[in-house]
Amino acid sequence: MQTEYFVIESAPNNDHPLLAMDEEVVGLGRPEPLVISGPLQLRLGAPVPRAPVMVDHHGLPQPVFSARIVEALKPLGLYGVQFVPADVTVKPGAVRRYWVLHVFNEFQCLDRQRSIYEFFPGHEVALSLDKLVLDERVLQEIPLERRLLFVVAESTSTYVFHRSLVERVLALTPPPEGLRFIPVSEWNDSAGFR
Repeated sequence: MQTEYFVIESAPNNDHPLLAMDEEVVGLGRPEPLVISGPLQLRLGAPVPRAPVMVDHHGLPQPVFSARIVEALKPLGLYGVQFVPADVTVKPGAVRRYWVLHVFNEFQCLDRQRSIYEFFPGHEVALSLDKLVLDERVLQEIPLERRLLFVVAESTSTYVFHRSLVERVLALTPPPEGLRFIPVSEWNDSAGFR
């Protein structure tokens, strides 16, 4: 089962900007659906590249996707997943529509015997995660359609995609830019810097 799952990361490229919020959004990052009245307002985050290149995936830290990735995934009706519209101000007068991936499908599925981690003192959230091993017993009890895309509850910035979703995204033509999927067996919380 470990080989069926991948963690999404940004592709290493200094021209692909990180994104930042122009407003505080209550509920983003909580394990519940997000209720908003309009698109989220985002901007390029510091440090802003000299010549920013907008691609199919940016980090907020939540994944932020272009329309074509959303069009590939949204029809699947993924359980516990919302694609939240966001307007990204690239420069004054230039706004692009993206979607923030809001996953409120969390599982406590860290195999604590085989993973290498350190929790925040007094909490059940990882301060560091040097080796991620998913608890297969936990996942086997969850129907596949409910675990195609989820967040590891012990490391809520870890978005885990089933192989079928990865293949669907990577099959887009031309290939999507700005992202990479790292097999769970090779991922740790410093993978985004490699």
